[in-house]
Amino acid sequence: MLNYKFGPGNTYILACNYGAESMALLHLMMEAGVKPVVAFVDYHVDPAMEKAESDLRMFADEKGLTYECLDVKEKAPEDAKFGEWSRKIRYDFFKSVYAKYKAAALFIAHDQDDVIESYLYMKEKGIKHLRYESFGKVQAKEGMIVVRPLLAYSGEDLRNYCDKNGIPYSRDVSNFEANYLESTIRREVVDNLNEVERDQIMEEMKKENAEKISFVQSLEERVKSHDELYIREIMALSESEFAETILEFVNAHAPTHCTITPKILQDIRALALDPKPIMSYHLRDSYYLVKEYDVITFNKDGANLPYSYVMEAPGKLSNEVFDLDFSMGAEDRGIKPEDYPITIRTALPQDIYSYHGYAVPVRRMMVASGMSARLLRVWPVFLNKGGKVIYVPRYVRGFSEYHTSVLKIHVKEEEK
Repeated sequence: MLNYKFGPGNTYILACNYGAESMALLHLMMEAGVKPVVAFVDYHVDPAMEKAESDLRMFADEKGLTYECLDVKEKAPEDAKFGEWSRKIRYDFFKSVYAKYKAAALFIAHDQDDVIESYLYMKEKGIKHLRYESFGKVQAKEGMIVVRPLLAYSGEDLRNYCDKNGIPYSRDVSNFEANYLESTIRREVVDNLNEVERDQIMEEMKKENAEKISFVQSLEERVKSHDELYIREIMALSESEFAETILEFVNAHAPTHCTITPKILQDIRALALDPKPIMSYHLRDSYYLVKEYDVITFNKDGANLPYSYVMEAPGKLSNEVFDLDFSMGAEDRGIKPEDYPITIRTALPQDIYSYHGYAVPVRRMMVASGMSARLLRVWPVFLNKGGKVIYVPRYVRGFSEYHTSVLKIHVKEEEK
């Protein structure tokens, strides 16, 4: 039901009010081997919530769970403003708990009822481009990764789950939320939907968003079965969809779990938008995300990463792949002064080189030369200021240098 990959050693926060929805989520997390920090807010506006706090604290003690409670001292405003006031209080609290435990994610038990309520509200307001599952399963929000894994389940589903599995919860919490937190739409419409009406609304939501749903589903399938992301596709996603896609892609390819933070998501978005065509981003250990023009791939060993260097004028350049000295010119390699600034980078599938009057794909030429897989990934190609490939060093076993300009490519003994 959760469909979420937890990281060993990570700490997770659960926003819990002792209602059926959050207690179902707590039970599911514990079944998955996770002991979340349970966070409760007592606004002191209803006896039901004070009883819920006492019962939840006792439950957490019995299960050996860390428990955090915010005892709100300030007086609550009028009902009309309670929702906005309480939201700020609880999210400030969640952020403080998140920071205290250096948490990996905050889990919230929003369900299908919340989705329908949000949809009907936007529809009533005439908001276009309504999104199916408007909250989003995963979001980077207020400096936290927020996970809502129960959006496909109704409140009734989760109450039944608790009853079936003997999970304690407070029915009075629902009355409190109805009085203080829920909108007119929730009280007068969503709570009174029968099964048929609910299905009709869900179908309407799917039709409204059929094109987007199809796009996201096709992307999800590619994330599972392929080792690359297309930048144009992921940048067309909402922030929530972007976050979820990156989490799934990274942890589908990483040998061990990678914890994705809002900062990492922000950095990856910046990487995708950066005009530099070739870049890499260090995730952790030896894991990198690699950008090559319009695709992002995963590198798990930190070796043979793609690169791109620009030389504004004839000069020297050294790195882990090659050393070159073109300070006296490189006309002997067909590189002329008017070609500068030149770009030295790894080869791409679309690169074409003019060889004896024929347009030859660079990578095909490299394969034909007998390069190892490692050299194929790092062998340099040289482009002039117009972006045309003007020089590809030859690869010949036992090669003897004859150029006056210096280019030494670092090869292993077995590749010489």
